[in-house]
Amino acid sequence: MSRSVTVLALHVVAASLVACGGPADDATSRPREEAPPTASGALRDPASGAMCAGQDVQVTRDDFHLVLDGACGEVVVTASRGAINVDHAASLRVDGDHVTVLNRRVGDVVVTGSDNTLNLTEAGNVQIGGDRNTVLARNVASVEFEGASNTVNPSNTPDVHDDGHDNRVL
Repeated sequence: MSRSVTVLALHVVAASLVACGGPADDATSRPREEAPPTASGALRDPASGAMCAGQDVQVTRDDFHLVLDGACGEVVVTASRGAINVDHAASLRVDGDHVTVLNRRVGDVVVTGSDNTLNLTEAGNVQIGGDRNTVLARNVASVEFEGASNTVNPSNTPDVHDDGHDNRVL
């Protein structure tokens, strides 16, 4: 297995444990790489292991697998068929389909794509406009559904507004 695949697998497991309440191993070392900023100052399609340093992130390439270090600004995923592990983000938007997101702390979350899985620990307002999305979290401030057949499974009891159909909060 290549080093980058091994490192990604280790971080996915660690983030899963954190989101599920298990211990995380923050001592795992890997090379840190600065991602190229776009003209607007956002990181566009950064390499895995890139440092966010408070910058916004745009993911536009399909079939991606990213681990981002540090606190990110707004993270926008318009690509499909991929996975992103970002520890902290000011906000998160997933417009693509078949995306897996692992995140420890995020502000507001907007999902307009379909068939996505978000494993979040702490999240602000979660708005789901797509269909067949799953959000797992310890704490969610509120949930707003506009799509269909979505599931949110938080440990707390958030405020819920449902303008869609066949949606569930477990």
